[in-house]
Amino acid sequence: MIGLLLKKWMLLVLGVVLSGTLLAEDTFMLSREEERWLEQHPDIRFAPAPYYPPVEFFDENDIYRGITADFLKIMSERQGLDMNVIQYTNWDKVVEAAKNRDVDVWGAAAITPERQEYMSFTRPYIRLPAVIVVRKDLDGPLNMRDLDGHKVVLIKGYASSEYVKENYPNLDVLEVPDLETGLRMVSYGLSDAIIATNAAALFYIERDGLTNLRVAGESGFAWQLRFAVRNDWPELVSIIQKGLDSISDDELRTIFRRWINLGYEGEILTPQLLLQIAGGIFVLLAIMVFVWNRMLRHQVRERTQALNKELEERKALESKLRRLATTDELTGIMNRRHLFDCLRQELRRAERYDTSLALLMFDVDHFKQINDTYGHAAGDQVLKAVVGICQQVLRENDLFGRIGGEEFVVALLETDPQTTMNVANRICQSIASTPIALSNGEYLTSTISIGVVHSSQDKNLEVLLSYSDRAMYSAKQKGRNRVEAFDSLESPPIVL
Repeated sequence: MIGLLLKKWMLLVLGVVLSGTLLAEDTFMLSREEERWLEQHPDIRFAPAPYYPPVEFFDENDIYRGITADFLKIMSERQGLDMNVIQYTNWDKVVEAAKNRDVDVWGAAAITPERQEYMSFTRPYIRLPAVIVVRKDLDGPLNMRDLDGHKVVLIKGYASSEYVKENYPNLDVLEVPDLETGLRMVSYGLSDAIIATNAAALFYIERDGLTNLRVAGESGFAWQLRFAVRNDWPELVSIIQKGLDSISDDELRTIFRRWINLGYEGEILTPQLLLQIAGGIFVLLAIMVFVWNRMLRHQVRERTQALNKELEERKALESKLRRLATTDELTGIMNRRHLFDCLRQELRRAERYDTSLALLMFDVDHFKQINDTYGHAAGDQVLKAVVGICQQVLRENDLFGRIGGEEFVVALLETDPQTTMNVANRICQSIASTPIALSNGEYLTSTISIGVVHSSQDKNLEVLLSYSDRAMYSAKQKGRNRVEAFDSLESPPIVL
């Protein structure tokens, strides 16, 4: 719908009027008298409007081009109607030359009473509406009555100028030699409005970057453009009319597509049509925004889900890595490094707040013999069973870690020496009294030897570990399956 409206609008800029029903081919053939007349007049002087795009104009190489030029080319090929094209600097000079019989033919002109005194005209082949062009700071749609009290520019010699001066005598008008000059005067604020053809005005506005101008309404005048011939040559009027009539509808559409890139016909550009176009564009934009928002929301939702899934996987991976970095792979309790980091932190806290903690270091008695007798898999089962029994005795906030092989360390937080010995003995007795099931169906019992030290004896972790290690080996020397406190030893170990 929008594309069709835009195409209609563009074609309305030209307001093309086709010639109507095609006539028989012999209707276009020149009579013997007309052929003889052409032979007798080999030098026909043709003066187009110097710059009236896209109807007719001279390009940068001074080559005559435009819609009328294409019509003339077809007539030349079909009728042998060759004309000598003469270039003038402005339309006013073209008109003056025709009056003086220095020009014989115009290509795109409108009938006026004054022109009919010296020119004859064919039937119209192009219709161009004249519109009111103003600066954008002049708001709202306008008609000719709205221009009372405003300065209005007209193109000297144009039929539109005669129409405006005759029908609106109270306007403050100023005539200029060409459309480009008039548009610039309005753009620069030297005048308020100009009456011009829509197509030509839009061409200059775009080419010269006069972006502060707009079409505000219709003037009520439309050019019915025709070929004009000096009125003492009626034969040439008939010849040109036959040439125009010989151009088919398909040829007409081809010509107009070439210059406006469209092939639809319609009425003149109106404010109502502009509103339709604007409304259609608004609807199209609204649909595009709606579709775009839905697509964007869908993409955001998919991306959010993907990010959430990625975040969950990342959290799971981070948790796994943290677990691997801080726990013992076999037993699931703290590994050596993480345990020692936590112990240092607890020792600093105990010193700051004047509290205490106790360390229990133990290993499994005769563990090498278990591995040798039952295999390493059985040894791993014993270690996991020992850890499970200890966890049943220990509190949730106590620290428990494996520091290597079958050797473990427990930290009892905020515990006095007597309570520490009670907990250590309970652990030792629980392990010794609990049969451990192996995967082969056998059961065995195991024992541990525990060395105990209290933080009141030293605040340095390495010293405390060496004290508990000495106490543990003392327990082994005294028969294993027992608890030995460091303060009961005869002499402390030497710490290097």
